[in-house]
Amino acid sequence: MKVFNIGIVPSSSTALWRELAAFSLYRLFLAAVLFSVFYFKLPPEFLGHAAPELYGRISLLYLLTAVIFIGITLKKLGRFESSARLQLVLDVVFITFIINTSGGLHTGLGLLLVVVVVAGGTLIPGRLSAFIAAIATLSVLLEVSYSQILGGGITKYSHAGMLGATFFATALLSQILSQKMMASQRVAEQRAKDITNLAVLNEHIISSMQTGIVVVDIQGRVTQSNHSARKLLGLSHEQSNYGLKAFSIPLVEQLSRWKHERIPRFEPFRPREDLPEVLARFTALNTGEALIYLDDTSELAQQAQQLKLASLGRLTASIAHEIRNPLGAISHAGELLAENHDDEVTVKLTDIIQRHSARVNGIIETILHMSRRKTVEPKVVILALWLEKFINEFCEIKTIKKPDLILNVSTSLAKVSMDAEQLHQVMWNLLENAWQYSVSDNSSQRVEVKLFNRDNEVIIDVCDNGEGVSETMKANLFEPFNSDRQDGTGLGLYLARELCQANGAHLSYIVDGSGHCFRVSFPVERQENLQ
Repeated sequence: MKVFNIGIVPSSSTALWRELAAFSLYRLFLAAVLFSVFYFKLPPEFLGHAAPELYGRISLLYLLTAVIFIGITLKKLGRFESSARLQLVLDVVFITFIINTSGGLHTGLGLLLVVVVVAGGTLIPGRLSAFIAAIATLSVLLEVSYSQILGGGITKYSHAGMLGATFFATALLSQILSQKMMASQRVAEQRAKDITNLAVLNEHIISSMQTGIVVVDIQGRVTQSNHSARKLLGLSHEQSNYGLKAFSIPLVEQLSRWKHERIPRFEPFRPREDLPEVLARFTALNTGEALIYLDDTSELAQQAQQLKLASLGRLTASIAHEIRNPLGAISHAGELLAENHDDEVTVKLTDIIQRHSARVNGIIETILHMSRRKTVEPKVVILALWLEKFINEFCEIKTIKKPDLILNVSTSLAKVSMDAEQLHQVMWNLLENAWQYSVSDNSSQRVEVKLFNRDNEVIIDVCDNGEGVSETMKANLFEPFNSDRQDGTGLGLYLARELCQANGAHLSYIVDGSGHCFRVSFPVERQENLQ
C-alpha cells in the first residue's frame, strides 16, 4: 500500500538497537505476566480457560523466547531489520495463540497486537511496518475463522475487520510520529555535534592564542587558563584550580584595584625575574568571575627597539665614512703627539684621546654589525658537547684557569634548534660579562655555567660570584647604550637578548643560590621536531 511508503531516514544503528531493547524488555514483562497469572491461577480467570494445557505450553515458550530475544538484542546479533522483523512476527504468532486458547477476541486480548503493530511502525520503516500490520490482521482473521470452524457459535467478523483496520491505521500513525521523532532526534544530534565541534574549535583557538587568557573566580582562584597564560605566569601544565596570589602578587593587586576602582589600564609588570614583562587587561563576566587578558610586551618592545636600531644603523652607515675620517685623524694625531712629548700630562691626555677614539670606533662597528646582521640559520645543537668545546675555547683565548670557570651539566642529551654562530655570540657576551664582574680573590669558582631541564624548558645559566647588577641598572638592563662600565658600549646584553629572541629563546637576569645569573631558556615546544 503506497500510503505506508513514507520516506523515513532511520536514526543511528545504536539508537535503533536501544529502542528494540526497550521493546524486548516489554515483551519479557508481558510474557512473564501471562505465564505467572495462569500458573498461579490469578485473575483474570479467562486466560487459558479454552485450552489450559496448550496455553501453559505456549506462555512458557513465549517467556523463553523473550529471554532469548533479550540476549540477541543486547549483543546486537545479526542485521537489525531482519532481527526486528523476526521478533515482531513471532510476537504476532504467540499472542494469536494466547488469544485463541483464552477464548477468542471477545476477551480483549487483541489489543496486545496493537502494541506489536506500533512497535513495527516505529522500528521498521516503509512497507515493512505495513507487513507487520498485515500479518496481525491475517492472524486475527485466521483465529476468527478457526473458531467458526470449531463451532464456537456466532463469530463477529466485523470485530475482526475493525481490529484489522485499527492495525493499519496504527501502523500509519506510528510511522508518522516516528518520522517526526527521528527528524527531531537528527536535528538534536546535529546541533549537539555542532556545539561539540564549536567547543573544540574555541578551545583550540584559545589555547593557540598568543594572548594569555585567565579566568579568576570570586575567591581569587584560577578556574581556567590557556597555554600562553601559563607560560607568561611561569605555571606548569599539571597545576589546576590554584590561587592566583601564590604566583603573581602584582597581578592580584591590579585585579583588586580594577574591581574597586575600575581602572581601565595598568602598567606592565614582570611576574618573576626570569619571565617576560606582561600587560594585564580585565573584563567582568556574568557569572561574577573576572576574565584577564595577558599580553607579552617584550615583543612590542623588541619591535620598537628593532625599528630604533634599524634607523640608527641606517644613520650610522650613512655617516660612518665622515665620522671615521676625522676620528682616524684625531687618533693618529694623538699617537704622534704621544711620541714627541714625554711629559706625564701629555702622555695622560693622549691616552685619553686614544681610548675614547677606540670606544667611538667600537660603537660604530657594533651598530654597523647589528644593522647588517644575517638572517637566522638554525640547526640542531647538542648543548653539552657544544658548551664544553666553547668553554675550552673561551678559557684558552682569555687565559683563564679551568677551576675558575666550570661547566655543570644535568642533562647531557639536551639539544636545541638555534643558529650556532649567534649562540656563540650570545654565550661569549654573557661569559665575558660574568668574568668581568666576578670576584677574583674568592676561593671558589668565579664563573659557573649550568645546563639543565625545568618546566618544559632547556636552560643555560651563566653565574658569577660578583656583587650583581645594581637596582638602578635592573630596570634598563637590556636596553641599548646602558652600561656602568667606563669602556662598555652598552650593546652587548641588548644584542644577546635580540639574538635569543630571534631564535625563539629568552634571556633574563636572576638571582639564586648560585649567585647572580644570566639565564637563556629554550621552550621545549620549539624542539619537538628535532631528530
